[in-house]
Parts: sequence; C-alpha cells; structure tokens
Amino acid sequence: MDPPGIGVIGIGAWGKHHVRVFSELEEAKLVAVADRDADKAKAFAERFNATHYTQTSDLLRNKDVDAVTICTPTITHADVALEAIASGKHVLLEKPMTDTVGQAQRVIDAAKAANVLLMVGFVERFNPSVNIASEVIDQGKVGEIVLGSARRLGPFVPGRVADIGIIKDMAIHDIDISRFLVKQEATSVYAIAGNLYHKYEDHANIVIRFNDKPTFFLECNWLTPRKLRGLNITGSEGVITLDYISQEVTIGTKQWEQKSTSAWDEPLKRELGHFVKSIKENQSPSTSGTDGLEALRIAEAALESARRKKIIYLEEFHIH
Repeated sequence: MDPPGIGVIGIGAWGKHHVRVFSELEEAKLVAVADRDADKAKAFAERFNATHYTQTSDLLRNKDVDAVTICTPTITHADVALEAIASGKHVLLEKPMTDTVGQAQRVIDAAKAANVLLMVGFVERFNPSVNIASEVIDQGKVGEIVLGSARRLGPFVPGRVADIGIIKDMAIHDIDISRFLVKQEATSVYAIAGNLYHKYEDHANIVIRFNDKPTFFLECNWLTPRKLRGLNITGSEGVITLDYISQEVTIGTKQWEQKSTSAWDEPLKRELGHFVKSIKENQSPSTSGTDGLEALRIAEAALESARRKKIIYLEEFHIH
C-alpha cells in the first residue's frame, strides 16, 4: 500500500516532535497539521510541506489523511479521539490516553466498533534500553522479578502541561513500563503526593504491588534542577540498571556484570514507525488502548491514595 497519510492534531511541546518525525519517516506521508494557534499551524505546515488547519473537524475531512496522532491537552483527548474514530481515521493517542478511565473505555469501544487501529503513545516502550531489559528478564537471566525502582525527575518546562499533574503526565510512563516488564496486573497502590508550585501535584512517590508480589517504587517530580530518568530492577538472581536518557543498561549477577548498549535511537521515531507499520500490516500495536486504560486506572488509584492517605486495592477501586 501507499504510505499512510498522517495528520498531527496539536502542535504543542510534544506535538511539534510528532510533526518533525513524521516528516522524516519514508514509510509515511505527513499530510496535515492542526492547532488552535493559526500562526503556529501555518508556520509548521510551511516548514514541513503540509496543509494546516485550526479546526480538528476540517483536518478530519481531508480524505488524504488516513491516520492521526492526537497531542492536544489531556482533557480534550476523548472528544478528539472519538471524532477522529467516527471519521474512520486510525488513531495514536498520546498518554495519558484520556482524563478518566470511563472516557478511555469509550474510546476503546468506539475504535473496536469502527474497526480502526488505536494506539497509545507510551514512548518509553520504544526506548532501546527498555527493550534490552525486557529481553534479559524474559530470558530469565536475573531470575524472578522482586523489586523495581524508577526515578523520573527534573524541572518543570513552561507550557508543557496545564490540565493534569505529574502522576498522569510523567509517572504514567513508569506505571506502563512496570506492567510491561512484569507482565502482570497491579493489585494495590499507595502514594504520597503534593503540590509546591503548581495547581496539580508536582511531586509524588508511588508504591505498586503486582499479582505475584513484585513491588515497584516510583519517584517523580518537577522540582529537581537536573533531568534524571532511570530504572533499577532487582531479581532473585541479579539486577538491571538502565538510564532512559543515555540508553545504557547494566546487568549484574553474583558471577558477572556487563554493560549492554545498542546504537542510540530516538524512541519517538521508533514509536511512530511502529504506528505506521501497524497500519500498513493491519496489526494491533504493541501499546494498545487496554494498556492505556490500565495505566490510567493505576494513576487514578495513586491520586486517590494520596488524597485518602491509604492503600488502594484495585479490585475494590471502581471509577467511571
């Protein structure tokens, strides 16, 4: 088939990178961009040889657009996604996929009914360091996973996000990675969070327990002057340490230690390439709507735990 025509909706802090990467992918064609800021939309369209719109509905009427990526504020995700699905477009929905679990389920149901592809943008899944760690775990080199500890720290970038706090915006990456690596569902969540300088929480510590008892500790904030992105995995037979930024992975057991790195590769380019490949091959993407929903459910449980100052058991936690 011809390269799928892509429309990018929302050209903010992250959407601008979607535009850039799609313009670089030979297997896709950047057709259109949409943003409420007409000057911004026009500037990006001229720079990357695309058509520009200020209204999502106008972009969705473009018959050359086969699929869209949605990079608008979180509170708009559900409405924009449902409109795109109703227009017959395949959808990549940036994380968090929606503002609530109920909205996420409606988007999943709509995509299934319309027979269009739905992918959630968990970019760290496509980080080469995560892929190496996953292979090491699957091969049993570090034994049974016992503990995980993730740190996602750094300063707040003005204009990045205004409608959600750090748990749904940043910690959700590590929530998804923990599910991906242990291949289990969470059973309980405990969180402590607060807001020093922002309307919503800007720092949080989260503890997640899984079915077979592995525990993950997640630390995130918008307070630390220097950007840190790391994950430690402790298994019964060894440990894995990875750096999301350098993409370096260290694997150690009682007998040996080794550093494992592949050539640095941009995770977003791998992610958007996977989206395009899934469309062309008519296959389900590796980061599904269900993945987005489950990560969001854990994030909402963490927010509830912080509010109520108690452990939240997922089987008892019902939200809409």
